[in-house]
Parts: sequence; structure tokens; C-alpha cells
Amino acid sequence: MGVFQLPVKLCNELNMICARFWWGQCGDDKKIHWKSWESLVQPKKGGGMGLRDIRSFNLAMLAKQGWRMSTDHNSLLYQCFKAKYFPQCTFLEVVDHPNSSYVWKSLLAAQPILRKGCCWRVGSGSSIRVLSDKWLLGHPTNKVLVPPYEVEEDWHVSELIDWATF
Repeated sequence: MGVFQLPVKLCNELNMICARFWWGQCGDDKKIHWKSWESLVQPKKGGGMGLRDIRSFNLAMLAKQGWRMSTDHNSLLYQCFKAKYFPQCTFLEVVDHPNSSYVWKSLLAAQPILRKGCCWRVGSGSSIRVLSDKWLLGHPTNKVLVPPYEVEEDWHVSELIDWATF
């Protein structure tokens, strides 16, 4: 589950089996559904039962592998995939190749989740592009909302920092 993306139909069937068990359905006997499945999979703090939606859990496990690919550059997995699928860019910037493996396609399925939640920690700012990377906290998109009139193509955050004040 943490390496392969499960088919949507299989996830739905597994969710139905969990729901039937929870609702107490035996055979063809229909029981009363006191709460919808969507409310049962909500966290307990949100008023749900805290049950897991299989599809969401599968994508979370794949996102965890993707995060490892983004942060641990010494692992054998990262080095193999980097050489084959994204030699010129990072894991978050890569696009799918038409004849890639199922494991790679599964990891890329969780890439939008990582993109949505990732934000740069500035530090020196030498590798952060001002206009295209997410680096501003407190803004809806974490990006520059209104770009300046004259923009350089390869403008980095380090060029905005006045190192004399530190």
C-alpha cells in the first residue's frame, strides 16, 4: 500500500466492506445506517469515528515515500529514480514519462499532495526562485501575489536579502 497505488474500484470495495462491518450487515440483511460513511471517516475531533478511507490512506503512504524522495538524497531509491526519471530537476518538478514503471506512476499520483503542502524554509535563499516557488508564509498560495514590472527570469530569494543587516 505504501509503494503501489491501489485501483479506485478496489479502494471503494474495501471501504464498503468496512462500512458493512461497522453497520452490522450480515449477508443480504440490510441494517440502518445511522451515519454516512463520509462522516465516519472524519477525525474524532471533527465529530467522526476516525475510521480510515482506504484511498486517502493509500495516497498518504505514497506521499510519505515521495517526501522521502524529496529529502533523503543519499538513499538508493532516490539515486535510481533520479538517474532514470528526473536527472535535471527535483522530485516535485518532474512530469510523468509515457513508459515509466507502475511504482513511479504510483509515486507521482501523490505528487500533487506534496506540492500543495510543501513550502520552502528560506535559509540563505540561494535555491529558491522568487516567482515560481512557494516560500511566503501567511499568503494563500505561499507565492508572490503581484510580481514586479521588471522581472528577471532566474531571480532568487538570496538576491532580496540584505546580508549587511545581519
